[in-house]
Amino acid sequence: MGAKRNRRELGAAWAADELALVRRSLWKAEVLEGFVVDLSHEWVALNVVWDVGLNGWSIVRLDTIREVTRTRSDSFLPRALAWYDHHASPLPIELGTCHDLIAALATDFPLLTLFTEAEDPTMCAIGRPVRLTNTKVHLLGISSDAEWADEPQRLRLEDITRIDVGGSYERALHDLGGYPPIPGCKPA
Repeated sequence: MGAKRNRRELGAAWAADELALVRRSLWKAEVLEGFVVDLSHEWVALNVVWDVGLNGWSIVRLDTIREVTRTRSDSFLPRALAWYDHHASPLPIELGTCHDLIAALATDFPLLTLFTEAEDPTMCAIGRPVRLTNTKVHLLGISSDAEWADEPQRLRLEDITRIDVGGSYERALHDLGGYPPIPGCKPA
């Protein structure tokens, strides 16, 4: 599928409130399924389906999408979600540049998951932006044990292909790890 057709299919799924299955052009990148809740020239925001429920949002760069398949509203998953009264929620920000996305998302969500799938599709960085420049984000990471790193890692904005927020994993990490420590302050 071409970029124009993918964008058209995503727009149609959004207008019809249909689930979209998004296959990526990046090697080993995860296939995503969700409701389109926003669409720009560079990004699409999906309220992601996990099992038979909704689990946060994925904001995906359009140029990384290989194919979009819309799911009929009378198929199992849309009917099950409706049965359990799960409805897509809009993302509380507007889609813009990667810089603007990170700045806005960091205001509304305590943790961001940043993917650089073209560099390594098996890895992501989860944490809190502590500095944002025109070309890089400095992300203070939180481990899978909900422990904060000592130093931030730097990611180039142009390498970011996907941003996840508001999922149950990010919420659990934040609930257990809290906000990052303030530099120079020692815990009591």
